[in-house]
Amino acid sequence: MHMIKYYFHKNILAVIFSQLFIIGLCICQTSGREPDIRYRLELIEKGQIELVRSELPTLMTNYQNHPGVLYLQAVLTSDGAEAAKLYQNIVDNFPKSEWADDALYKLYQYYYSLGLYKTAEQKLNQLKEEYPFSAYANEQPMETEEKQLPKEKPEVTKAPESLAKLSNIYTVQVGAFSTFENAEKLKSEFEKEGMTANIFTIVSQGKKLHKVWVGEFHNYEDARKLSNEIKKKFNLSSMVVSR
Repeated sequence: MHMIKYYFHKNILAVIFSQLFIIGLCICQTSGREPDIRYRLELIEKGQIELVRSELPTLMTNYQNHPGVLYLQAVLTSDGAEAAKLYQNIVDNFPKSEWADDALYKLYQYYYSLGLYKTAEQKLNQLKEEYPFSAYANEQPMETEEKQLPKEKPEVTKAPESLAKLSNIYTVQVGAFSTFENAEKLKSEFEKEGMTANIFTIVSQGKKLHKVWVGEFHNYEDARKLSNEIKKKFNLSSMVVSR
């Protein structure tokens, strides 16, 4: 009887130690190995976005505040503003990581897509200054909207009658997008606040650019006041344009 109890307890202890060994091994493997972010980015480029998205919660749990995982999270974030916050977090808090220059370049692209060319150029200059050996360091600034326009009059979508009948009309441009859906989303945000917003699409050198305009004014100062209000209320930079 004592022998049976002995072997029983011995087997139980063996199982416990075996489980502890496995748990310890998993912890060592998790802490000792870096997540393969590059491979997952390649999967995204191949269209396997949902596969990578399904792995993200586990990666965020196992690698908290890991710059590579934050970068992957930003890439998978559909909201541009939220993605920009994640990229900026990497730049600010992990400047020595291998993802800092990638994040800066993403910020450059993001601000350029909004038509905030000065901010975009600042991000690119910061990248070149702080990461001179980056693959993006030799990147030339994308042409601003004005430089993109050909000398001949570009094809422009028909303006609303309220603008077409009036001369010297000023409006506030709050964004410029290559994707119409993004422009429509921003337009809706201003309409929810009771503001008049329109989308104007230009075609330059075979590429479309969708501008979001808010308000109509007969003088520059009134338009400028709205631009300042938009900055305070939405924390969004804008510019006054004449049409």
